[in-house]
Amino acid sequence: MMTIRIRYFIFAIIIFGFSVTLTRCEEESTVQSISYFPLAVGNSWTYAPSDTFYSQPFQFQLTERNGDTVKLVRPPGQSHSGTVTLLDHCDEIDLLLGNQGFVPFYRFTVNNSWLRCDTWECDDSSRWIVVTEPNPIITPAGIFSNCIRIERQSTTPCPDAGTMFEWWAPGVGLVKWDELNYYAGGPLSFYLIDYTIH
Repeated sequence: MMTIRIRYFIFAIIIFGFSVTLTRCEEESTVQSISYFPLAVGNSWTYAPSDTFYSQPFQFQLTERNGDTVKLVRPPGQSHSGTVTLLDHCDEIDLLLGNQGFVPFYRFTVNNSWLRCDTWECDDSSRWIVVTEPNPIITPAGIFSNCIRIERQSTTPCPDAGTMFEWWAPGVGLVKWDELNYYAGGPLSFYLIDYTIH
């Protein structure tokens, strides 16, 4: 009888330890997701280029969420425009792309490299990598520390509106990006100027 109780006690400890491990993993994943791309309904980000001659301010907004699936509205008339459907895997975000289903869109783990799929053809099928950004990123919306930088690795950049670098801040999201711009005659920086996070 004592042997059965000891075995039951050991089994209970193993199960408890396993469930605590799962909980920690889930919490770490959730924290990571919240850290770089908070996907709650009503979250919005307003951006403007460094020179407003090339574009007026525009806004991205989360309008719907159903489980892990969210809808992000990007304004018409801009590069990367229209409504997109995203699948939230915490530190990985996938994009619904036509008949291909959900495909890799963003990864937020440092040193992760992937082929990014996008509805915007210039960035579609380009290779990206996540690196640590040692410097604070200064924007009109504030100064952001502990950012990550996502870099395009593909050797053939898109000559117009092809993204080169993106900076993501914990708890906020995308705070800056650089893209090639035909009219600007080279790289053009876009900055976060306002945001709402729920």
